[in-house]
Amino acid sequence: MRTHCLAFCSALNRHHAGEDGGAFPELARRFPELRPVLEELRRDHRLVEDSLRRLQALAGGLDRTADPAEVRRELDSLAALMETHFVYEEKRIVSALNALDAPDWRRSRPEFLRTDVER
Repeated sequence: MRTHCLAFCSALNRHHAGEDGGAFPELARRFPELRPVLEELRRDHRLVEDSLRRLQALAGGLDRTADPAEVRRELDSLAALMETHFVYEEKRIVSALNALDAPDWRRSRPEFLRTDVER
């Protein structure tokens, strides 16, 4: 559980950092009307990051001190947050993402777009 949790937390943080530092600035430049939406998504990213930090701390103590019920509550909270985040993201920016043509990304894919196979 701990290994999967830490891998998931790392991947999700990397993805959100890439969106915040790569995709969102490009979307804001090309679609200025999306700036308030992108800021809301960044706020979500900070909430997710806080939840992941708590979950990592709990996962570190799974074999000794962590309360399984507390771990479950944090997982449920993270799942709910991610579900609403993805629904909002899809409704508000998916068409802009699909229309986004970033030639530099074709030459050198940003880290947040790479799969484990490409690493």
